[in-house]
Amino acid sequence: MKHLYFYLTVLIGTFFILSGCNDEWESELYIRMISLKAPINRDDVSVIYLRYKPDNEVVTFKVPVIVSGSRTNDKDYTVRIGVDNDTLNFLNRDKYTDRADLYYRQLPENFYNFPSQTCHIPAGTDVAHFNVDFNFSGIDLVEKWVLPLTVLPDPSYTLNTYKGRQKALLWIMPFNDYSGSYNAASMYVYFGDNDTKYMTASTREARVVDENTIFFYAGITEELAENRGDFKVKCEFLPPDNVTEIENANAKDGSPLYLKKGKLVLSAENPSLEFEVLGVPTYEIKEELDIDRPHIIKRFFTLTMEYQYKDAASSENMVFPYRCKGTMLMQRNVSTLIPDEDQAIFW
Repeated sequence: MKHLYFYLTVLIGTFFILSGCNDEWESELYIRMISLKAPINRDDVSVIYLRYKPDNEVVTFKVPVIVSGSRTNDKDYTVRIGVDNDTLNFLNRDKYTDRADLYYRQLPENFYNFPSQTCHIPAGTDVAHFNVDFNFSGIDLVEKWVLPLTVLPDPSYTLNTYKGRQKALLWIMPFNDYSGSYNAASMYVYFGDNDTKYMTASTREARVVDENTIFFYAGITEELAENRGDFKVKCEFLPPDNVTEIENANAKDGSPLYLKKGKLVLSAENPSLEFEVLGVPTYEIKEELDIDRPHIIKRFFTLTMEYQYKDAASSENMVFPYRCKGTMLMQRNVSTLIPDEDQAIFW
């Protein structure tokens, strides 16, 4: 009888334990909180690549707004989102201290618009999107423009303040067909009339001016130099003079690849550079498929140029003349399987 009583006790206890586990599994385990999904890079911001569009045409970015929890959301939320005017100040002082020229700059209001001030997350959905419309006409990418967003407090929901997940610092990076990081090891920079000894910069970052124009910094100008904006060289890509179709035997849809050749127009806005183009700058863009990944198109950019300029800003008493001659190279890999262009490019 004692053994029977013991087994009944164990059985009843096990039943209650399992019942408790089932109730816990079926119930929400965490406090539901609202956060923004904007993965940060090593600079504590989120780099957002967006296609540059001309004539004040708008490009929309969708910021994911998330309801956390262990179960599917069963409540309607109306989340208020606004601009965070404080976080960048703390980040800049912590990261760059007195180098104010390297600070992230808050994107001016004329470059963006919120179609709505709220984001609706319906029951049965854990993720919705908050739309931001951008207009990049006239933007100067010498500065690092960031749009800081935050979920605004509201009694109808709880903010996810863990590691600032209610915030999103969007470093806006417009791109066109020619922007990116170029290898400049073959762009030789000569001092004065010297034709034998030269200097090089390993890379040149080319950023957008408009849909057909990029800019980079002249010669070996440091891209983090305090006066870097004085050394901007604009490079416009004219329509190609020659387009050759390359047979694409591996393409399932028979789509061709191309070889394009054309001319560049170089210019500088700063008159103190006394910028002068020598010869005719040209470009070549060649496409080919990746052998191991046939869905990847590789585009090879070759920019050939020669120019000279004077640096009167580095010293109060001297002017340094430079002549630059050679090529800049870039490879851009693009996936044909991804419809969103900003995601298809391997940045």
